[in-house]
Amino acid sequence: MSKTHNLFLKRIVPFSMAMSLSFALLLSGCGAKPPNPSSASNTQTASDAKKEELVLAVGKTDKGMFDPQKGWGTHAQIRLTHSSLLRIDSDMNFVPDLAKSYEVSTDGLTWTFPLREDVKFSNGEPVTAEDVKFTYEMLQEDGVKFDLSFMKSIEVGDGNTVVITLKQPRSTFVSQLTEIGIVPKDLYNDNYSSNPIGSGPYKVVQYNDGQQIILEYNDYWYGSKPQFKKLTLLLLAEDAALAAAKAGEADIVYVPPTFADQKADGMRLLRFESIDSRGISMPTQKSGGKGKINENDVNVGNDVTADLAIRKALTVGLSRDSIIDIALDGYAQKAYSLCDSLPWFNEKTIIQDGNVAEAKKILADAGWVDTNNDGIVEKDGQKAEFDLLFSSSDQLRSDMSLAVADMAKEFGIQINAKGMTWDEIYVKGKENAVMWGGGRHHPHQLYTMYHSSVINQGYNNMPHYTNPVVDGYLDKAMQATTQEEANKYWKLAQWDGTTGFSALGETPIIWLARVDHLYLANEKLDVGKQPIHSHGHEWALFGNITDWTWAN
Repeated sequence: MSKTHNLFLKRIVPFSMAMSLSFALLLSGCGAKPPNPSSASNTQTASDAKKEELVLAVGKTDKGMFDPQKGWGTHAQIRLTHSSLLRIDSDMNFVPDLAKSYEVSTDGLTWTFPLREDVKFSNGEPVTAEDVKFTYEMLQEDGVKFDLSFMKSIEVGDGNTVVITLKQPRSTFVSQLTEIGIVPKDLYNDNYSSNPIGSGPYKVVQYNDGQQIILEYNDYWYGSKPQFKKLTLLLLAEDAALAAAKAGEADIVYVPPTFADQKADGMRLLRFESIDSRGISMPTQKSGGKGKINENDVNVGNDVTADLAIRKALTVGLSRDSIIDIALDGYAQKAYSLCDSLPWFNEKTIIQDGNVAEAKKILADAGWVDTNNDGIVEKDGQKAEFDLLFSSSDQLRSDMSLAVADMAKEFGIQINAKGMTWDEIYVKGKENAVMWGGGRHHPHQLYTMYHSSVINQGYNNMPHYTNPVVDGYLDKAMQATTQEEANKYWKLAQWDGTTGFSALGETPIIWLARVDHLYLANEKLDVGKQPIHSHGHEWALFGNITDWTWAN
């Protein structure tokens, strides 16, 4: 295999100079008051054990701007600022939060939540069942960021109890109960982002768009009292975040794999396994079709990727280990699905990869032959060539795309890796392959990525994959009344011995790697027991923020 793609891992500008310049420009070039993270460390010189402020730079953490209607919660970021009916603990269990407990009827239609009496918003007003009812009905009516169309009604019962009735069973509803942050009925409006009122352990006291978020302890918080009373989140790009760490201006920063060997005085590398998966979305339909992306008309289909042999050859021929070594410096795990290692993963779908000979045989058996000896196979006059789109602002996806393109040549497939903005990718992504991503603490994405009914809804089912048998399994999984029953059907949708969307089946998305989440953290900071991280490193750390401590 060629090592030429190691070149794109190098920086042209000397690293320390680039980092310092980037960080300095960010702090000096903003119109609002620049962040002053150094105050967090300077005010705690008497005793590190009493340190009460942290400065963090873990990415663009303002996605959704504190408002569930804008997507706050869809990336697990609500835990700092809002309560939800349930939450996920470090062992991946669904446990009570705002609700004291919950009960589901045997038919899976009625969900009952008696609420805690001691929960208050950060303005001191109690969180009531009416606030929960308002939040869920508001999001159901909006229908953009949270699909609650399956809810029949939500009522306030006796004793501050919420009763939600569904139109049909919905096994993944339990996950939404952990993601929807409750907002105050009497204070919520279109300007909520400018003055968010929640009931989490912290409240927003300052938000400079694109620069920083300052959070302070919510005196009305009902849970375990955190050691840290103030959090300053710097909204920095990866290089500037590392510069902040090297300058001693941050206590913890996210670093991509290519920065993992960088050193900062007094800091150590934290490495967490994730289900944050990367793979290649492959159009499964022939060219000439039409579809939609967010109501915009787009072209659908690709004559090369629509051939199952092409997808099979890539699935078997690409070496996941080599991709991880080359593009992620070893900081990842091999991926065969969107849910590896989780209870709904079908372990039978793990395959032997990196088999170039098998990939060549698959292609040859399907009629793909290199007739002109240029190294690329053809079939019916069509070369095995297609474009692979990736976000030009994402170094990791860029590196993976180039590594994939280099490997595919070994068995006769020409892949042209092309960097674009996400807006461009969404428009062209149904007629081209895309370096895709995903991974949640729940299986709902299996439905949205593979069920035919969601085609043309948002960014769902980008490959336009259609399989009635798989649809049936996914429907049964969604409508199951127990998690055990649901998991059985999630697994069958992946592979039932004959068909499925996994690598053994029609593989409309070729999953390659689960990216480790890496952070440089002060040696004295203990972030507690972390669950396996979900897609999006920005907020994955914070589910147990009240357990974080600073050691002597």
